[in-house]
Amino acid sequence: MTARTLFCPRCFCERNASPIEYDDRFEIHGHTLDVRIHAYECSACGEELADPDDPDLMRPVHEAYRLASGTLAPDEVRAIRERTGLSQVGFATILGMSPATVHAFEHGRPLNIKEDNLIRLAGLPGAARFLLALRGHLLRPGQRPARMPPMLKRPADD
Repeated sequence: MTARTLFCPRCFCERNASPIEYDDRFEIHGHTLDVRIHAYECSACGEELADPDDPDLMRPVHEAYRLASGTLAPDEVRAIRERTGLSQVGFATILGMSPATVHAFEHGRPLNIKEDNLIRLAGLPGAARFLLALRGHLLRPGQRPARMPPMLKRPADD
């Protein structure tokens, strides 16, 4: 990382910013994580600024948590949901979660172990069929898969 000119929200203007690195400790779902943070510092006021090329300062923290806990990454959550053929709203409904929660998981919020287990289980064809049979009545007509995905078909359906 090299020095850059970045917008500082405290100074409310463009300022020279120098790269900084430091170690910080975070606690997520019972895991204590020591993470190396890469950011910029405003040369005028000392405000910590995110790298515009990677503006999510928590991304390395969340990645460290996923590595330590063995929980699903956002793209894995999305892939499981997509295999069911359900939208975020439909998937959330059969899991008993809010659509905002599923959206947050697919966009980087770390899962705790029970949420991770539930989503992994929902990725199993038999479990997905069971959940759809159990809670499918809660789905609106447009929320059911238009075409039954292979994972939701019973072997006798072929």
